[in-house]
Amino acid sequence: MNSNHFFELKKAVQEFQDNHPELSLDNAFVGWFLGAFYVKNEDEAMGALIGGARDKGIDAVYIDRESKSVFVVQGKYHQGPKATTEPRSDVIALGQIGETLLLENKNRFDRLLADADVVVQDTLNKARKEIQKNNYRLVLQFITTGNISETHRKETEQMISDYRNASFQVFSRKDILCLMQDYLEGAAPPVPAIDIPIHEGQPFGRYDESTKISSWIFSVRGDEMARIFKEVGIRLFARNIRGFLGSTAINKEMEETLIQEPELFWYFNNGITIICDEARQITEQGRTYIRATNAQIINGQQTTRVLAEVGKNKNAVVMVKIIELLRETAEAHLRYTKIINKIVRATNRQNTISASDLRANDPEQVRIERGFRKLKYQYVRKRQTKQEARLATGMRYSFMINKEDLVQRAAACVLGPYEVRLGKNKLFEDNFYQKIFNGRPIFEYLLFYWLGRMVGGFIKKDIRRGYAKWLVLHYIWKEIGNNLRKVENREKLVRISERYYKYVKQIKPLERAIEETFKASLVFFRENKHSSEGGLLDASTFFKKSDLSQKFDNFLKRNKKYRSEIKKANARFLKYLKEVEV
Repeated sequence: MNSNHFFELKKAVQEFQDNHPELSLDNAFVGWFLGAFYVKNEDEAMGALIGGARDKGIDAVYIDRESKSVFVVQGKYHQGPKATTEPRSDVIALGQIGETLLLENKNRFDRLLADADVVVQDTLNKARKEIQKNNYRLVLQFITTGNISETHRKETEQMISDYRNASFQVFSRKDILCLMQDYLEGAAPPVPAIDIPIHEGQPFGRYDESTKISSWIFSVRGDEMARIFKEVGIRLFARNIRGFLGSTAINKEMEETLIQEPELFWYFNNGITIICDEARQITEQGRTYIRATNAQIINGQQTTRVLAEVGKNKNAVVMVKIIELLRETAEAHLRYTKIINKIVRATNRQNTISASDLRANDPEQVRIERGFRKLKYQYVRKRQTKQEARLATGMRYSFMINKEDLVQRAAACVLGPYEVRLGKNKLFEDNFYQKIFNGRPIFEYLLFYWLGRMVGGFIKKDIRRGYAKWLVLHYIWKEIGNNLRKVENREKLVRISERYYKYVKQIKPLERAIEETFKASLVFFRENKHSSEGGLLDASTFFKKSDLSQKFDNFLKRNKKYRSEIKKANARFLKYLKEVEV
């Protein structure tokens, strides 16, 4: 068991219960599970919960119109370090409920509802109607932080085995912790099992005894990969470090090959790499394919997307490599992400990888994305087109922030202007990244964004201000950052920045402080632009100097007029901010 993932799970469940204190921990666990892996938000998850008195052993029912499925969920949340085995009676009871929903004869269903809670009765009536009249698929799910006997699982599966549109799924502690790892790394919800047909012949299979990794290499028709993408959608690329890049030179070349010389596509393309939790080679009715569970394309997204965009082409064939990475132990959990990152770094060659790309699935980036989403901000943590970013969420947001903009503004505040001028990608390397993205409160990241945006609004007046802006932002943050970080202030700054037109009076003093700091920075430049060799430095070179921040502080201590104006404006702004109610 990975203790870190179990700790994160407990934290997530507790947070869900804190938001909904009327829930038991069992129901909070089920609510979190639904919110993380099936529904769009917490409100939908809450709407699916029915657990309580006279709930007939059902904690949630979720009717998914999109996939035409009814999910009936039973959850058990054990917090102890050792996994408890669930009793046979609880597991079998869920199977019996499934049988009752599937039977055409209504007598048994009526008996089930006889002493059930009114909400449970109403919900199960709706669920049965969709299953019986609209041929919705029934998915029974037993989720637990304990264990379930394989014998009991098979016995329950057997109860509904005669019904083609029904299945029984078990998520025991081991499975939940794998899902938790995926959730933390932005790869949730999981992709259903996919069948990848092998084109002409048998795959080359390999099992490595030392790493316990199984892998297969084989050819797949291009139209089959396009079909899989269209069925699964962009969830197939959740662990990929980028989104779709659109019409890059490489993507255009692939398009041309598919249209003009599809039979040569296999030779020109690097192929597709897929990682999964489990892979099985299956042969039936003369057809051989690999069935991959929780599959992720970590290299070859552009190839797959171009294949789908060009359309059906039976003559194009692509090489596919499948790697099965088991997560049976705590050690395997820790190794899992490291191996994926190394594979990504080694195999993504057609479109250049940056340090920023390699951080796209870092848990802190995923946390920021989720935190921003709750505040109606879209955080773009992967390199992709704007259209792709919008399609990925399926929601409209008031503001869109990409991680490269955020890292520069945050670095200017907490590190300094020199570090920012080293370049965006440098800031994603270990020595800087850990100092910037260190688990800060979500609102603090938004402070960096809005303060940086305000400072950036002043650079149009003079081109030299564009070079000085990181110095100005750093100085303003040093002056008022500690005050803005306070719980009572950080949300206020964000809210008044979002609604500038309503808070002009409150923001004006801060704008005054920024304007005076810019004026001071250009006087500072004029006084110090002489190089040690006797020449003159231009603004671009001057504002890259490594010791600039301390020298600017000293300059302002000597120039009391600017320093006084800045301090008075900042003090007035903080006074007004204190009076704001949001």
